[in-house]
Amino acid sequence: MDTSNQAGPVDTTGASTPVQKPPVAPGHPSVTHAGSVGEALSNLMSYVPGFAGYKSVEDRRIADKQLRAVIGERLSKIKGRLDGLMDAASRSGNLESLPLIDQSGRRLEKLIDRMRFADYGYAAVFDRVQMGEPELQHIYQYDSGLMAELGIFDDAINSCEQSANDLDRLRGALAKLDALTAEFDRRFDARKHLFDGLPTP
Repeated sequence: MDTSNQAGPVDTTGASTPVQKPPVAPGHPSVTHAGSVGEALSNLMSYVPGFAGYKSVEDRRIADKQLRAVIGERLSKIKGRLDGLMDAASRSGNLESLPLIDQSGRRLEKLIDRMRFADYGYAAVFDRVQMGEPELQHIYQYDSGLMAELGIFDDAINSCEQSANDLDRLRGALAKLDALTAEFDRRFDARKHLFDGLPTP
């Protein structure tokens, strides 16, 4: 089949098994490729109970807010553990670690605020774009990938807590947490460009 006129980037990796490489957003190795829109939606609903879905234009803002609320809640728990780490360092007199922990906490709090204030950060493209089954499956898979990646934050904060008494190890663990925060923020921001160029109603 001639695909030379199809729009969008072409995945040149794994050319020998293209059927196993459905198009997804770059940088999402954790995305589970559901076989249908229903499976993709069901997978996302396992992370976001009561998820409204994006099929109906009227539900899209609600669904986006539901997703952000769950992400914000998960990240707030990580921030709470960072705060606990800071309290413990302060009580033990480990003052050198305080600015490092505080810096990581501020970066994470900025991401949490972005999730909390959904109405202000909402990408209007979800109001306008026409979504058929391919587009719905794509966004559900993308969002499921985001939700799956939240588990990495648990690993990162575990490492920070385990390194609390070793400043060099703690510095490295916090650097990994900071990198994870920045990457998650970038991937979430990329959602608003998933359907650039699609027709609007």
